Amino acid sequence: MFLDVTKRRNPELIHAGVSLHQKGEIPPNTYVIDVDILKENTNKLATVAKDHKFDLYFMSKQLGRFPEIANLIVESGIKKAVAVDFDEGKVLADHGIAIGNIGHLVQPGKHQWKEILSWRPEVVTVFSYERAEQLANNAVNIGVNQDILLKVVGHEDSIYESQEGGILLEDLPEVIDQIVALEGVTIVGVTTFPNLKLASDKTKMIPTKNLNTLLKAREILEQNGIDVKQVNGPSGTSSETIPFLAEEGVTHGEPGHGLTGTTPLHAFKDLAEKPAIVYVSEVSHKSDENYHVIAGGFYGRSNMEGCLVGHNQQTILNQYVQANQTSPETIDYYGAIDIPTDFPIEIGDTAIFAFRTQVFVTRAHVALVEGIQAGNPTLIHLERKW
Repeated sequence: MFLDVTKRRNPELIHAGVSLHQKGEIPPNTYVIDVDILKENTNKLATVAKDHKFDLYFMSKQLGRFPEIANLIVESGIKKAVAVDFDEGKVLADHGIAIGNIGHLVQPGKHQWKEILSWRPEVVTVFSYERAEQLANNAVNIGVNQDILLKVVGHEDSIYESQEGGILLEDLPEVIDQIVALEGVTIVGVTTFPNLKLASDKTKMIPTKNLNTLLKAREILEQNGIDVKQVNGPSGTSSETIPFLAEEGVTHGEPGHGLTGTTPLHAFKDLAEKPAIVYVSEVSHKSDENYHVIAGGFYGRSNMEGCLVGHNQQTILNQYVQANQTSPETIDYYGAIDIPTDFPIEIGDTAIFAFRTQVFVTRAHVALVEGIQAGNPTLIHLERKW
């Protein structure tokens, strides 16, 4: 999905992937992140957000959610993280990363609220009165008050499978009354996901019905006496979309793929952020119909189309083969690629992919590499996934 744009806008990253793999500095099944471009992208996002009085929480799950990469993002201008589940929040909080939002997309378990409160998150997202009550009881027990966001949903909203849930817009006034009566929590805003989607002509991001639900929910909160401090509108957050969201009244975004220049729009339009991530593996063997590369990092919604294969930095950009999207029903021990007719492949060659990923649900390693743009790629951290 992002191979062509990476070849054009950051070929040095591809060259670095070949070099590091062929020298044995990184193993097969490794995502390589261009640290310098990641930092540039983060700084661009932070600058645009500041110009539009828009706040950002960074999302690390796409990149592997480990503290070394989180620290790079913090140093580059986005100071707080959004943790989509308890486990992500814990690994970040335990390493000193400030938590901006937790609870959306995954609600914590009932016995996890006390530890979450110890992290002093800026906001916690709740899907129901029952979860708000659990959080409130724990907050009262330790003598704190926690600001919360309400996850809202409309009947016609677009919700991804396995992400269903939230407070129906029609039930919101009643739920507000119930939660306001609780000690220990204060409603400060609303959120939902996704608020933007790629337009059919692939030239821009456009609002989903969820965004309309989000803005209606803000009105309902205000009509019920809530001081709304946050209207959180994640999905496709980039330098391109922040001005539009801010104009619509959204106050917070949560860039994940925006950090690496891999939102859906980045595949079709050159935005301020550049591609900063590739997946590097190795040709393992050949069967009658395909070559097979060592896998572990493929993702079912990647929209993967092909890869570059070779062992020479100077020629690999011209050595493209189509790849087969791995079926979600299989374990990705290997990935199948076509047998090319215009160049040879050797066992042990490097295979470089650039697709939409979610590193945290894979078995892949992550390599943080500095100096790529200066022609001196240096591995500064290898996060192994054993």
